Amino acid sequence: MTSYVVTGASRGIGLEFIRQLSQDSKNTVIALVRNAAKSEHLQEISHLPNIHVVEGDVTSVETMQKAAEKVAAITGGSLDYIIENAGGIYGADTSLADPSKDLSTLVNELKGNFDLNAVSGVITTNAFLPLLRKGTAKKIIFISSVIGDIQFTRTTEFTGIVSYGAGKAALNYIAQKYAIELASEGFVVLPLSPGFVDTSSTKEQKQDQPSEDDMKKFQDVTEQWAKSQPDWDRKPLTVQDSVTKQLKVIAAVGPEDSGKMISQNGNTAWF
Repeated sequence: MTSYVVTGASRGIGLEFIRQLSQDSKNTVIALVRNAAKSEHLQEISHLPNIHVVEGDVTSVETMQKAAEKVAAITGGSLDYIIENAGGIYGADTSLADPSKDLSTLVNELKGNFDLNAVSGVITTNAFLPLLRKGTAKKIIFISSVIGDIQFTRTTEFTGIVSYGAGKAALNYIAQKYAIELASEGFVVLPLSPGFVDTSSTKEQKQDQPSEDDMKKFQDVTEQWAKSQPDWDRKPLTVQDSVTKQLKVIAAVGPEDSGKMISQNGNTAWF
């Protein structure tokens, strides 16, 4: 059986990876979450015989090492794929030069996003590397974001979400280093952007309807992003479409792609 670990599997993109991967009964699918009892959407499908739920915090060395031990017991000591989806925006995360931003708050946001989106990748990868070395696929997938891509930032002149973007940029660099270090062992390490995805259907709390001002700001942002891809229709992908596309990319990539940041489209068309 082919084994997968997906982190951040309680909702959104991570949950959809679990749903789609578990449709093949030959897959052993391990959903890694911080708190299984609170993962309501995951509980709806966790009864399937090829889904296993393991708890672990990707920012904690101790809990991730324990999680790897539990996964080893499930898989017999090996792992084929790890899809590192856990991460997110830490704090309000505005811009670097915002005069209303308290410097201490900005620094805390930078540090928090670096830990959550970059350091967590090292903790998770190293915890599971002994199992991956015994696997057959040897694929390490970091779910990243185009917000952390330097060329995208230059093209679009987008200044927002800076702390999150810095964290993802660091993750992309970390992925490149792993790709180089592990190339001789046959690994494929891929920082993968999922596209612009609507994950609202599995948020823990439903948000209020956006105001007219919020919609205007959103439209302004998408117009900026569209500078990188003028033919983009400005519409978000569903999680189903995004994950379907990502799984095709994950299956297709080989050693020649290792370390490259690409999109759900298998190239640098980000949307």
